Amino acid sequence: MILAHTKIYKNFQTSIPKEVRETFGVNKDTIVEWGIDEQGNPKVNFRKKVSVDDIIGLIKTEPTNSVELKKELYN
Repeated sequence: MILAHTKIYKNFQTSIPKEVRETFGVNKDTIVEWGIDEQGNPKVNFRKKVSVDDIIGLIKTEPTNSVELKKELYN
């Protein structure tokens, strides 16, 4: 188990300890999610920020013809 501590600075800022950053691959593109579980304990989760490059190609599109779509609408 990794045990580390940090200080709360002005404006409630803190840092993520090096051991935790390295273990979870935290970098400048990481989003830190803070929460409270059902027992009232704090939870922290790290997830990658989704970029445009991540979503390109996820949705398959077909060429559309707006004239044909309009004709189908009125049929």
